[in-house]
Amino acid sequence: MKKLSILSLVLLFGLMAFGQSSTVADFEKNTEGYKLFLYQSVIRVLNKDKNPDFNMLIRNLDHLKFVSTPEKEDDPKSVFLKLDKGVQNEGFVEIMSYDDADSKCHVYEREKGGKSTWVATLLMGETAAAMEMEGSLDLAYIKALSSLNMERLEEMLPLKKDQKKEEKKDIEK
Repeated sequence: MKKLSILSLVLLFGLMAFGQSSTVADFEKNTEGYKLFLYQSVIRVLNKDKNPDFNMLIRNLDHLKFVSTPEKEDDPKSVFLKLDKGVQNEGFVEIMSYDDADSKCHVYEREKGGKSTWVATLLMGETAAAMEMEGSLDLAYIKALSSLNMERLEEMLPLKKDQKKEEKKDIEK
């Protein structure tokens, strides 16, 4: 019975970590930038128009994780390249790429057992970032993405220490 309990726990923990990218998890652990984790229920709150198609768009989405380097710290280009290489080494396949002089975005997918995990690596000026999405978007409803309330999403981002201090000073005045 004890062996069965231990085996059950090992399987449970193995399934919990099933689709996650170890590259993104390591990046999250070792960076001091933004770290935002959104479940579907929170993403629904960002539906500014109460558009039913927005809920259809995200209905198969489990969670979304966004992690970035602090702005103007580290070497964002080398962090971006390291993220790209790490995700590729995990068996993710690049399905889309956008590169220009100011920004880069590479989107990867890995499917195991009918479950998809998507990872995007981003280089935006002085910041490198990774976004991980477990589940999928129903692309038939992609136009509903315009209902995403970006201002509310920005309010959810943690402020940097200096920004918090400045806001506190402004309030005290």
